Amino acid sequence: MPELSSLLQAMKEKPSPIRQIMKMASRKNIINMGLNPDEVISYGGGWVGHHAPEGFRDAYQDICADRERFHGSGKYSPTLGFDECRAAIAAMEKMLFDVDLDEENVIVGQSSTQLTHDLLVTVANPGDDVVLLDPTYANYMGQIEMTLPGSRLLRVPVLDPESWEYIPSPDEVVERCTELCSRESPRVMIIPAPDNPSSQVIPQEVVAACMDLCEEHDMYLVLDQAYKTQCFASPPAYFSWSPRDHPHLVAVNSNSKWCRGLGRRLGWIEAHRDVVDGLERTQQCSILCPDSLHQQAMTGYINEGLEDGSLQRYIEESRDAYRRAAEITVREIREHLGMPCLTPQGGLYTLMKVGEDGDAFVRRVLKNTGVLFIPGKGFGDTLKHGVRISYGPHVEQPEVIRQGFERVADYLGT
Repeated sequence: MPELSSLLQAMKEKPSPIRQIMKMASRKNIINMGLNPDEVISYGGGWVGHHAPEGFRDAYQDICADRERFHGSGKYSPTLGFDECRAAIAAMEKMLFDVDLDEENVIVGQSSTQLTHDLLVTVANPGDDVVLLDPTYANYMGQIEMTLPGSRLLRVPVLDPESWEYIPSPDEVVERCTELCSRESPRVMIIPAPDNPSSQVIPQEVVAACMDLCEEHDMYLVLDQAYKTQCFASPPAYFSWSPRDHPHLVAVNSNSKWCRGLGRRLGWIEAHRDVVDGLERTQQCSILCPDSLHQQAMTGYINEGLEDGSLQRYIEESRDAYRRAAEITVREIREHLGMPCLTPQGGLYTLMKVGEDGDAFVRRVLKNTGVLFIPGKGFGDTLKHGVRISYGPHVEQPEVIRQGFERVADYLGT
């Protein structure tokens, strides 16, 4: 049988953090460890547990109930996405975050994952270096390796492994970014906003300085906004930035989190029209066009929800639910385990310092308690002795959050 590409052969020899996370949480792995999957409490899921808005579900039902509308949903979409969908996204961003956008600044895709892949192909060349935070979203590493062979990951530590403080000194982070941009001439800087895995909101002064650096050094600043609607801290000013004012800015967005559309794959990018034009050409060769049914349902829901105020109410209620889940999680960690952890500002996670190799801790705790955490080292070197804890899947079941930490406390004797 012919061999796989040299790129894939090289990647197979290095463990993928995302693949390891998915395998560890798989039903098969749980059974192989001698555990009953139905009794396992997992804090490993990177997904939201709240229900999608009823108006969104109604939009799908209306399309499916109408023979001709359902027939129409089977047609090809333009590669950029339907004009009316792009316009609805721009209107939603204006209403929720005061972002000034035109349709020409929006391209709809299959997902934020696919769009990030295509974005890297569009704006950078193999060998162009990429600036990342440490820790940061584990999937970036594989995406960069696949799209930009030979490129280096230039890491900026933002978590102090000893004090367990997140960005204890904004000035030091800016100084490190300035040094890397001046010395190494990277092409792209990626910042999750809010962050995955820490659920922290990067300070305004840090992101503003990074924007200035990108403009000075002719780089792209990519803000990954998958958790933007789950931000329950005071929203920073850069949440309202528009590529019309900042041509070097690219904002990546996802339907996965805000409307619980994890399996109904859809995402979009907000960028300068030249970047959108380039992405259109790239996307023609990757997915050809985004899903028509999902776009039509989302367009209908957004337009109606903005008009009657239900979309804003839904976002606010969902945000409050994640804030409460975060508060319960932190309280339970402190009460039952007494381990250092971050107080979430948005998103689905906290990071806990376990004082030993994170992999060993996770396997030991899972085997003896049936409680699953995610080892931290896949997100960066600063998390080798930490774990990521997700309250996202349990946002509507706070009692499950409590039960898991009680089990772990009983086992550890804390």
